[in-house]
Amino acid sequence: MKMEKFKAVSIAKLNELSRKLKEKYPDRVSRVDYIVDVLMAKLHTLDKHNLHDYLFTVHLASREFKEFIELAPDEKTVVELLEE
Repeated sequence: MKMEKFKAVSIAKLNELSRKLKEKYPDRVSRVDYIVDVLMAKLHTLDKHNLHDYLFTVHLASREFKEFIELAPDEKTVVELLEE
């Protein structure tokens, strides 16, 4: 998968996940918004040299809201992105 396609798909997933989390946790909307903003910033500058940073941020986000792990790509995708 090309990096630009991965970024676009990830942003779409993140927007959908954000909506779902705000509905599920209405009392934690500001925290969801903060995490989404951090992940959006990471995606905006994402390239193969900082992919590890994005993956670690997704991991940390999933500690607070387990649903964020949905944003983690599978091993095959990671390898493809690193080889690009």
